[in-house]
Amino acid sequence: MDPAAAPAPRTCDVWLVPVRRREAWTRLLTVPDQEQLVGLDALATDVHLTSRAAQRLILSRYLGTAPEDVVVERGCDRCGDPQHGRPHVAGAALDYSVSHTRAWVLVAVVGDGRVGVNLDVRPADRDLDDLAAAALTRAEHHAWRRLPARDRADALLASWTRKEATTKLTGHGLAIPLRDLDVTGPRPSLVTADPSVRLPHPRPYLTHVPAPAGYSAALATTTHVDQVRHLRLPDEIPDAAPPRRLAGAAAAPARC
Repeated sequence: MDPAAAPAPRTCDVWLVPVRRREAWTRLLTVPDQEQLVGLDALATDVHLTSRAAQRLILSRYLGTAPEDVVVERGCDRCGDPQHGRPHVAGAALDYSVSHTRAWVLVAVVGDGRVGVNLDVRPADRDLDDLAAAALTRAEHHAWRRLPARDRADALLASWTRKEATTKLTGHGLAIPLRDLDVTGPRPSLVTADPSVRLPHPRPYLTHVPAPAGYSAALATTTHVDQVRHLRLPDEIPDAAPPRRLAGAAAAPARC
């Protein structure tokens, strides 16, 4: 694939990949990937295999190289650990982020700026109060408590995914407590006075992403996203070829 096929400015490509065992994909795992499978149960193995292989298959389509030749680096910008930083391809004219649940892997790719993506499943009603106390700012929590009970799970899930997408974008992870991050508007803000915690300037943009029933997904990007393209990854390991859109799905206008 011609590298010029990377997403245009203000566009994000989103790939939703179902988690399942695909034996052909196992040859795309590196030795470190295979070492991380040790001790995992069958489901966790399928999640790890799907995520790592899908990343190489997707990136190969933008980079114009074989999936086996895609080198993903995961060095942490904050502490230097080689394994728990934001995944990226050194020197590539694109940025990407990945999120997974037990059933899905979601990969977001931009050709301009940086991106963080998160996908999560609707929490059980019995867990709502504890999760809200841990994840929402004081103002967010007050507004959440005023919602009708039937709306609280979806509202909490939407906030959670926006916060996680933001921390993936910045690379902070758990260094930013979610209850110190306000995402009620189109751009997140911090309510903490901790001088060691900062968001990029200008602040990231938050974008809603359609997700399967019972899930919520969100993007955080350093440039505003006007369009989200939903793409499908075939199970076969192809030669470098252009991505295919979901059958019947057109590019969706982004919304915050």
